[in-house]
Amino acid sequence: MKLSFSTLGCPSWSLERVLDVAGREGYDGVELRFLENDDALWARAELSGGGLGETRRRLRDAGLAVSCVDTRSFFHDPDPAARAKARDEASRSLELAAQLGAPGIRVFGDRVQPGADLADTRGWIVEAMQALAEAAERSGVQVWIESHGDFARAADTLSILEQVRSRAAGVVWDPANAFEAGEAPAEGPRVLGERIRHVHIKDLVRTRASGGGTAWTPVLVGEGEFPAADVLGLLHRAGYHGFVSFEWEKRWHPQIEDPEAALPHFVRWAASVLRRLGDQPEALPPRPPAWSFDRGRLAVEVHPDRPTLGEAAARLVAGRIRDMADREGRAAVIFASAPSQNEMLAALRADPAVPWAKVIAFHLDEYVGVGPRHPASFRRFLAERLFDHVRVRAFHGIDGEASDQAGECARYAALLQRERPGLAILGVGENGHLAFIDPPVCDFAERLDVRVVELDEPCRRQQVHDGGFARLEDVPRTAFSLTVPFIMGVPRAAAIVPGTAKRAAIGAALDGPVTTACPASILRRHPHATLFLDEESAALVERTEA
Repeated sequence: MKLSFSTLGCPSWSLERVLDVAGREGYDGVELRFLENDDALWARAELSGGGLGETRRRLRDAGLAVSCVDTRSFFHDPDPAARAKARDEASRSLELAAQLGAPGIRVFGDRVQPGADLADTRGWIVEAMQALAEAAERSGVQVWIESHGDFARAADTLSILEQVRSRAAGVVWDPANAFEAGEAPAEGPRVLGERIRHVHIKDLVRTRASGGGTAWTPVLVGEGEFPAADVLGLLHRAGYHGFVSFEWEKRWHPQIEDPEAALPHFVRWAASVLRRLGDQPEALPPRPPAWSFDRGRLAVEVHPDRPTLGEAAARLVAGRIRDMADREGRAAVIFASAPSQNEMLAALRADPAVPWAKVIAFHLDEYVGVGPRHPASFRRFLAERLFDHVRVRAFHGIDGEASDQAGECARYAALLQRERPGLAILGVGENGHLAFIDPPVCDFAERLDVRVVELDEPCRRQQVHDGGFARLEDVPRTAFSLTVPFIMGVPRAAAIVPGTAKRAAIGAALDGPVTTACPASILRRHPHATLFLDEESAALVERTEA
């Protein structure tokens, strides 16, 4: 599951601020509803003309998606002219969604109006949905009706969708809306099934209304009466892989907490629930770190020095390997190759409980033109520090001397796809790179799993600092590397980053924007990753507590 938030929760914010906060807090995308208190999104300068191109560039640089473009279109009005206007606005939103690469738009049904009946209202909604779905098919996007109003219950939503003859029609399932109408969340997936294309999550409590009755009021997720965690469980068991979007109704309830508090709270809550659902309990080390905190979805531990950092990381890695071996009979692991890994690798190979015979090993990168006996070879590095000491089931190395570089990338990518690594062990470069993906070649939307990249000068200088080469001119200018999207797709990750040389990169990765200018900043979005630092590498990080 991917996480986004609706800008209904921060209606006065600019798009620039929305994207910055989404990146920093570890969200995968944003759902556009309001920008600077304006909901005519298609007419805004940053979403039309030349501004649209710059917005697409910003989204790509931050590795963010637009999960949904929300409309203000209701199709319940008895007046045909009002319905035509709503449909026209929805059509404009379809065009915008297609231009932004968003998968769909959200529309409403919504309530039977005075002078109308349920059958007529349903007919008007079906008519509008059919026309929009046909247009959506031509645009390569979808139109999703929200479970809301008189059609909040799953069966009532389905009564509309069953009459729309298009795969481009689906539902934004808002189980809290149905909960207010007395429906249990389990009904949604049972009744709507694969028609659920996007999900809204919020939490609610009953409060006393001014007229003497009760009303539902939004509260921070996990603090109310709505079983939000159960909803994520239902989606997980149903195999849902789309967006779950936090709908904080600040626009309609200005008295509730500000988005500066609500948005970080939600992502921490959701990350914790999703980890539990994935059977990924948090390990409690025998000796707790000196300091621990979260950045977005990324767990960060700061240890006093390199040896204690290495021991703590090795405990986590060993536990992950044992867990995979117990569950699957095998453990496919990607290893980093750099001096930053020395203490962790030494502690890991000394652990007698690691089931090495079940380990299938890969590595992140290798220099082009470098053979396995070269002193700077990453295959040699791992052999000397690990595989000469323990016997693994297989170690698949990248052939740096391959004459057909594209073919070698394809061969290694096929091995990765076949074995499906469950754990990636990472470092972070002095320039913020992951693997050998330096800032100039970083693309958070890269489609390849393995590629040949140009190494920038800061990266090549680091190889001299690390002792792999005597002079800058000796460092190869190209290398094979796993890509950032592939690394982010590995279910679990541990990044080991000690030393003063990494201070600036870690400061940028944790406290700066999520951007290709610092590839490691994307780790804040990983669903289950831990970053291990020592006091030296963490020296520039803003100190907060978990």
